[in-house]
Amino acid sequence: MNQIIVLACVLVAANALSTELKEKFMERMEQVGGECAAEVGANEDDIAELISHKMPSRHEGECMIFCFYKHFDMMHDDGTLHKEGALKMMEPLKADDPELYDKFISIGKHCAEDVPKNDDNCKYATLLAQCGVKKGREMGLDESILE
Repeated sequence: MNQIIVLACVLVAANALSTELKEKFMERMEQVGGECAAEVGANEDDIAELISHKMPSRHEGECMIFCFYKHFDMMHDDGTLHKEGALKMMEPLKADDPELYDKFISIGKHCAEDVPKNDDNCKYATLLAQCGVKKGREMGLDESILE
């Protein structure tokens, strides 16, 4: 479920991540994904869109992104960003690939400043994810992080 993490909203990156870090991350994504799908009422189509690197077409899919951000401690329940939580979540990446970590931090800062807060927390999370993907691509990152 790619664009769900921003690691700025981003699961876009270079091939530099270790296999161990990728496996741990994917394991956690699967666990959280099941919890979030049940929590927000997402159906198979919503999940399939995220897995195929598409932005959600339904509100439930957008709420999956918000749910992921909450579970990964990147957003609070009220939809505000949780900078400290996001930085803590990114710590393993810092040790694994400091250059990629710096890029994600840059993407996160850019999107936090560029994306206006939306009263709909699910829509706001999705806009952050879209920003993260766009900015990541501009920085030359691709979707190969999990391949």
